Amino acid sequence: MFKLSLRLLTPIFLLALILRWLYFPDNIYIGFDQARDLTVAQEILQGHLKVLGPPSAASDKLFPGPLVYYVHAAVFFLFGPSPLATAIFYKIYQALGVVLVFLIGKIIFEKKIGLLAALFYGISYEQSQYSLFLSHQPLAILPVLVFYWGLSKLIFEKDQRGLIIALGGLGLAIQFHYVFILLLPILLLIVIFHRPHQLKFKNIFLAGVIFLLAISTYIIAEIKFGFRFTSTILSIGQHSSKIYPEWVLFTINRFFHDNILADYKITPLIALLFLGALIYFFVQKQYKEKIIFLMLWFAGGLIPYLLAGTPSYYYSVGAPVSLLIFTSFLIWKISDKNLALTLMISFLIIGSNLYQIINLNKFGPNKDFIIQPGMLLTDQIKVLDYTYEKSKGENFAVNGLTIPLNVNTTWSYLFEWYGENKYNYLPVWAGAAAGFPGNLKIETNRSNLPKIRFTIIEPTVGIGESQIEDFFKEENYFTKVVEEKHFGTLTVQLREPY
Repeated sequence: MFKLSLRLLTPIFLLALILRWLYFPDNIYIGFDQARDLTVAQEILQGHLKVLGPPSAASDKLFPGPLVYYVHAAVFFLFGPSPLATAIFYKIYQALGVVLVFLIGKIIFEKKIGLLAALFYGISYEQSQYSLFLSHQPLAILPVLVFYWGLSKLIFEKDQRGLIIALGGLGLAIQFHYVFILLLPILLLIVIFHRPHQLKFKNIFLAGVIFLLAISTYIIAEIKFGFRFTSTILSIGQHSSKIYPEWVLFTINRFFHDNILADYKITPLIALLFLGALIYFFVQKQYKEKIIFLMLWFAGGLIPYLLAGTPSYYYSVGAPVSLLIFTSFLIWKISDKNLALTLMISFLIIGSNLYQIINLNKFGPNKDFIIQPGMLLTDQIKVLDYTYEKSKGENFAVNGLTIPLNVNTTWSYLFEWYGENKYNYLPVWAGAAAGFPGNLKIETNRSNLPKIRFTIIEPTVGIGESQIEDFFKEENYFTKVVEEKHFGTLTVQLREPY
């Protein structure tokens, strides 16, 4: 039985991997977050251990766990400090979700449904997008699936070890983003509704210990930094009572668009049809528990959007898999009565996802993941090659209109990883460099800069017009543009002093 399942899953996994491999390496995205995390991973290999993860956009006192740094450091240790190796790791890692989706679908329903759900996961446009975003949030996909795999074993197989697996997965998910703390009430609701048979103290204790070990870096950081994470969360809770039902509806619509059918005119109707099917099977005794489980799973991905109005893609990691499993169940039920309709629905879902993957993934992560479009590694390398070739071996200076403003992290990382390795020297960074400056020498005194100078202009989404004007006013005061080149959404200007 195991060998048969493996033979059936292997081509699904390979298909998932091939689809995630499309356009590689041309769609590798390196923005500020990616450059920062990859730089910190190199620091870890040099012995600088971390107990805090990447800073959060929500608050300068909220940090996820540091596990992402250690994952990147492990990839660097094994394959060298290259973003190409990291990108390959993300593709393989994300594609492995087909195994867990199969296991969960098989436990809740049966093997055929698990295989179909694994196929839908493998060809899902949404899931393929997670494999393109080199950051901590997408790494939560496997722990979240482990969480629901453990719960499915606990509820439907009466295996109490499932609680240990579930809490281990939840702890690891929280390592990758603290937002997954919101899955704790989902865990409680599932246990309350399904009432697993007489949980043994030994299993509860082991589950608790594993969970605490998985989130131990948070505990260490709280003690070290005076419980600022806890106080910040409590403060936000006290001062923010607003909820955002409109963002919940937006997210549901996106789930259907990016997993079922890519047409926003039709997805509300499809969602209503699914709701009707959900109610239909909910009232049937043999399916009630399974439907409740999937409903709570689905709802777990919506809570963050209810509490914080945002289009961000990654807060719902893993939640749409419940939709894929339910879709597979519906198709399986329809196949008993109408094979032609079954095939039509299946081909529509597969065709819709493949269409989006083929036409959109070439551009890297979509706008719900990133602020800046087009920060693609292939174009960035062209920018670096241009600067070195124009310099002809002489020292040169680089400045940049960057996001965040006056933060040279992205280009410091790229010049260190690619430029220095290929051309054996580094430029000087001309101007302010806050945040994570890297190892480029920073020179703010314009009179000390080399004669050859370049200005790199990133996509300016998120930068105010006045800030852009001030940047070029200062640049134009000291230098004039000799040549300007465009590489994708990036612009580089060769400049010389007056």
